[in-house]
Amino acid sequence: MHSHHSHSGSYISHGSDDLDSVVKRAHELGFKTFCLTEHAPRLDDIYLYPEEIEKDYNVKNLFSNFENYLVHAQKVQEEYRNSNMKILVGVEIEGIDEKHIAYTREEILKNPVINMSVGSVHFVNHIPIDFDAEQWLQARDSISEKTTRALYKAYFLLQNQVIAGVKPLVIGHFDLIRLFQPEDEIDPTTGKSLREVNLERDWPEVWEIIIKNIKLVQSYGGLFELNSSAIRKGWSTPYPRRDICDAIIKFGDARFCLSDDSHSIKQVGLNYGKMWDYVIHSLRLDYVYSLDIDEQNKTIIRKDPVDTLTQDRFWCQYK
Repeated sequence: MHSHHSHSGSYISHGSDDLDSVVKRAHELGFKTFCLTEHAPRLDDIYLYPEEIEKDYNVKNLFSNFENYLVHAQKVQEEYRNSNMKILVGVEIEGIDEKHIAYTREEILKNPVINMSVGSVHFVNHIPIDFDAEQWLQARDSISEKTTRALYKAYFLLQNQVIAGVKPLVIGHFDLIRLFQPEDEIDPTTGKSLREVNLERDWPEVWEIIIKNIKLVQSYGGLFELNSSAIRKGWSTPYPRRDICDAIIKFGDARFCLSDDSHSIKQVGLNYGKMWDYVIHSLRLDYVYSLDIDEQNKTIIRKDPVDTLTQDRFWCQYK
């Protein structure tokens, strides 16, 4: 089995457990591909998260941590090279603005150590949208219209910049913007509660950008992760929700891969059983994609039938 998105406490302040222990756990669980994807360093102290500020972090710490991570990740990759689990050295892109996107493209991704990237958006108008509800609301209030509809539009426009500017192999938690949305709040543009809003019908200008992004990823052969971390955060499904999954099936060739977005040992493979039920019974996918590296350390994309993957002994631990 595969995970294309992971973190550890060795190199990020909101993770726990060291990198070696996280990878060891993935091997014990029977993963065949495990991608290491620590965050790209942010370029200014204004983008530090509260827990980083509490630890007196600054940008120099972020750059130093990332450099150390790449050295460590190479060693881990070599350690497991002859095992039944492939380690890919990757990075989760910080799509904060064009400056960060350009830095990733021109500096980070030119490093031959890196096998893959996860394209993500965690900030809108330089404010985190995935840390807590308070900052999510601050991000919304920073938009001139001060509506969730406008916040969604800004988020997916920024996602488009990441996709167009970097062409990440994996698109991370496509609809992360939904995480802290106040579901019972009334959308002033439609009179509906936010949980009742149909993106395609009610916010067509937002839906248009979503479809544009999906088609762009499809055009260069990228993958869309089904990210099980949404379940541990209270969702009944992985990211993305069903409406966007259906759009990916229709416009993105259903090029889904799996990710746990683990930040600790306990989160490695967490809720994979529920995610696989979603793959089989809700989305009814025929294939699931994954990344691999060949003997020349070149990154390749694999496509496996769901029926075949379902027979993997990996799933016995979720019964």
